[in-house]
Amino acid sequence: MAYRGVTTGMGSLHRNAESALAFIRRYCPERTPGSWLSLLPGLRGRLEKECILIAADMPWRCVSSGILGGGISDKRFFVNRQVHKNYNECQPQGETIAFLTGAFPDCPIDQTTALMTAARVSQAAWMQNRCGPIGLSVVVTAGVRNACAAGVTPCWERTPEIGTINIMAFLDNSLTDGALINAVQTITEAKSRVLRELRICCAQTGDWATGTGTDAVVVAARPGGEPLAYAGPTTRLGALLAATAGAALRQAVQAYLSATGRRAGQAKEATGAK
Repeated sequence: MAYRGVTTGMGSLHRNAESALAFIRRYCPERTPGSWLSLLPGLRGRLEKECILIAADMPWRCVSSGILGGGISDKRFFVNRQVHKNYNECQPQGETIAFLTGAFPDCPIDQTTALMTAARVSQAAWMQNRCGPIGLSVVVTAGVRNACAAGVTPCWERTPEIGTINIMAFLDNSLTDGALINAVQTITEAKSRVLRELRICCAQTGDWATGTGTDAVVVAARPGGEPLAYAGPTTRLGALLAATAGAALRQAVQAYLSATGRRAGQAKEATGAK
């Protein structure tokens, strides 16, 4: 395992969210595929050839928009699975269950939530951060060929282009269900900010992208103790989460652009949109 960085106080975090790059721990699981990495106490992760598996030592309270195990529930296993770019399964949930049953027979389906992406899981950004009693780990995969501008990009009646941003965030603190949803809001706001800064545009309209048409998110919180009731972007947890998720997304998108030879801002330059 390789990482760099040390923790710092919230003052510098609030002065410049991207200064979080100076103290976020960056894991490099691609150097040791198949090996478990310690992400937080009681939480570990592993990079496989076709997926990322995160395992908790007990069920964590979780909100997920995944293809499997979506909603608010208690989960122990969290999967981000890479599929072929031409994947077009008419029963993706059933096919995902079959895949997980074969790949991870020791992970009960009812304790698992799973996301899906055509992005390379080997290019995922793995980051850890802590400020005092608040700690978290984030794992992000990204493709932006399917980038869209919410409320502007028209509905698609056909299968969308490939390109998905999947964000999994794990919090070393108990949260209320409302705070879990609040955390999803904070992650989404950070995602939109980073895409704008990277000049990612909707390919159809040229407007600044707010995400892609197939994004998914997981936020899981360790049980126990007095739960935090808020996770908005100006709370200590929310500020740390936004900075870390934003930094991880930036790294993942830049890896995608480098690997595919794409250049940010092409659509906006072509259309002259502002």
